[in-house]
Amino acid sequence: MTRIKDGFRVPLAALLGSAAVTAVAAENLAGTFKIIGSAGVGAMLTVQATPNTVFIVDKAENNALHVAGHPAWATAYDLRTNTIRPMDVPTNTFCAAGVLLGDGTILNAGGDQQEHVMDNVDSKAVDGRRRLRLLAPCDDGTCQWQDRPDLQMNSQRWYPTLEVLEDGSSIIIGGSLEGGYVNPGDNPTYEYYPSRGADRKLTFLERTYPLNLYPLVWLLPDSRLFVQADYRAINFDHINNVEQALPDIPHSFRVYPASASHWLTPLTAENNYTHTINFCGGVTLTKDELVGSVDGPPKLDVLKVPADKSCTSIRPLDASPAWTDFDWLPEGRIMGNAIILPDLTILVINGAGVGTAGYGVRGEASWMSAGSSYADSPTLTPVIYDPNRPKGKRWSSEGLSASTIPRMYHSTAILLNDGSIFVSGSNPNADVVPLEDRYGTEYRVERFYPPYFSASRRPQPKGLPDKLSYGGEPFTIELSKEDIGDEKNIKSILVTYVRPGYSTHAINFSQRAIKLKWSYKKLDNGGIKLFVQQLPSPTIFPPGPALLHVVVAGIPSEGKFVMAGNGKIGTQTVLPLGDVSKLGLPPTGSTKPVVDPSGKAGDGSSDSGDASGSSGGDSNDGGSTGDGSGGDKSAATTSVRMASSASLAAASLLVLLASVALF
Repeated sequence: MTRIKDGFRVPLAALLGSAAVTAVAAENLAGTFKIIGSAGVGAMLTVQATPNTVFIVDKAENNALHVAGHPAWATAYDLRTNTIRPMDVPTNTFCAAGVLLGDGTILNAGGDQQEHVMDNVDSKAVDGRRRLRLLAPCDDGTCQWQDRPDLQMNSQRWYPTLEVLEDGSSIIIGGSLEGGYVNPGDNPTYEYYPSRGADRKLTFLERTYPLNLYPLVWLLPDSRLFVQADYRAINFDHINNVEQALPDIPHSFRVYPASASHWLTPLTAENNYTHTINFCGGVTLTKDELVGSVDGPPKLDVLKVPADKSCTSIRPLDASPAWTDFDWLPEGRIMGNAIILPDLTILVINGAGVGTAGYGVRGEASWMSAGSSYADSPTLTPVIYDPNRPKGKRWSSEGLSASTIPRMYHSTAILLNDGSIFVSGSNPNADVVPLEDRYGTEYRVERFYPPYFSASRRPQPKGLPDKLSYGGEPFTIELSKEDIGDEKNIKSILVTYVRPGYSTHAINFSQRAIKLKWSYKKLDNGGIKLFVQQLPSPTIFPPGPALLHVVVAGIPSEGKFVMAGNGKIGTQTVLPLGDVSKLGLPPTGSTKPVVDPSGKAGDGSSDSGDASGSSGGDSNDGGSTGDGSGGDKSAATTSVRMASSASLAAASLLVLLASVALF
C-alpha cells in the first residue's frame, strides 16, 4: 500500500482499493449496512462531537497513512464527503479511554509504551501511559490534538476508565502500569482531570485484580459512582473514599476481556430518574480458568468457550439492591456495543460468539486457530431491545440485515446525529495485518441504518435550542402538521437527549439518555408547540454536548448537538424546574405502566411529557426514596455533591449565579 502524503485529505477509493462504493438509496436504508469509506487507521476509539466529523484514534502501528513523518494513528472522518484528514498524535494510544468534558472538549487519556518495531526508527511513538490528549472539536478541518509532555496524569494507566462528573470534569479510574492480556501491573488508584492532586487508592480494584481493566463506571444521582469489575460491584463515594459493597453479578463475567454489552437505562421523569444498569452477554469463566498468566495466553482454549446469553440489571440506589434477570439475548455475544437509539430502544452491534477479547502471538498456544484473535464466530447481525414488546420477545433482529465485515477486537460503534450508527475498526493483532489473513486489520467504515430509516419523511422540528439548563423555564419547539401526520401521533411524541459516548472495547464511555417532559398547544396552521422541561440535575445528566431529538410515531428527527449546562468545567447553576403542565394541554391518550428490563411495572403515574406512557427504553419503576445511601431520589430532592474536596452538599448550594457560555 502506497504511503499517503502528510496532511492529504484521502478519498474513499484511495484506501478501499477495488471495493465498490454503493450509492445509498433512501428507500433501501432501514436495517441495512452500507460501506461508506475508510478510517485510514485502525478505529480503536471513535467519538462524534460536531455535526459532520467523527474523530478516530488508533494504537501506534504501521498504517500506510502518514502524518508528520510517521504512520498516522488518528484521523478526522468527514461525514459529508467520506474523506479523512490525518491527525498527528505522537504518543501510543493503545487501549486508552475518552470522554467529552463539560465544555465540549474531547479528552483521551492513557495508553501504552511503544512495543512495535516500525519500519523507520524515527517513527516510534512516545510512551503514552501517562499522557492526556485534548481536542477542541471542529468541522472545518483546522483542529488538532494537543498531545504534549506537559499534559500528564499522575501515574501510568493502560486500560483506564473515564466518567464525566457533575461539574463537567472527569474522574480517571484504574488501569495498568503496562500492557498484557489482563492486568500485569495493577494501578488501583484514581485521579481527575483537571487535576485535584495526588492519586487516591481504590481498594475495590485491589480486590478485583487482575480482572479489573476498564472497570465499568456510571455517575449516580447522589454523586456516587457505580463500579463493576470481576464479578463484584460497589457504590463508590469518590469524594470521601467510601465503598458500599453490592451483590456479586450473576451468571457471567462482564468486564474486559469478557466484554459484555452494557448500558444505563434511559432516564425518565415518571420513574424519578431511577438508575438501572444493564449487562448482557460476557463469558462464564472463573478467574483461575481465564488467567493463565497476566501476559497471556488464556489458560483454557477460549475458542471452545461460548459467549453468554444472560441479561441482568441492578438499581444500585435501591434500599436493598439486587440483580434481576430480564430477557436474555437470542445468541451469546461478547464485544457487542450497546447503543441507545434516539427512540430509546437499545441496539447491540458487533462482537463474537466464542472466546474473549484480546489477542496474542500467532501460534503461541496450540488452540489458536483464529489468527491472533482470542475470539471467533463473529456476530454479524445486530439485535434491538424494545421493552414495549411482550416479555420474552423484547430482543429482535427482524428486518435487520447482517454485516459482511467481522467486527472483532478493537471495533467501535457510535450513534451519529442523523440516527445512523458509525461502525468501524477490528484489529485483533499487534500491528497491521492484511485482510487476507484471518481477522486482519479492518479500515472499512460502515453505516448501519436502524428500522426508523424506513420513514419517507422525518420530523423537522423548529426552534431546537443551543443549550439546556439545569432547571429554569421550559423551552419551546414547533412541529408542523406534516411532522405530526395523524393527530393521534401527538401522544407518541418523545423529546430525547442522548449522549452517544466515546467508543472503545465495547464500551461507550459516559453514554446516557434522558426523556424530557413536555406539554403542548395546537397552532392555527395545524402544527403544535411543545413546551419542554429542562434537565433536572447535573448528577442525572452531566454537563457537555449531547444530541437532542424529537421522535414522532417512532421516527426521530435528526439530532442537534446541544450543550447541557453552562459550557464550562465547574459548578453548574441549578434552578427549580419549570412546570410544563401549566403551559399547555397534556397529551391525549391513556398512560401505560412503565416497564423495566425485568418486567416490573412502575407506578404508572401520568407524565405530561410521555403521551403513551412508554419509556422508550428499559425504564424502571423508580419510586423508591432514601437518604443517598440506599434509595434514589426525585430531581427536586436529589442531594448533589460537587466534585471537589468538600463533603456532601445540598443541591441548593449549586444555585449560583454563573455566566452562561453557549457551546
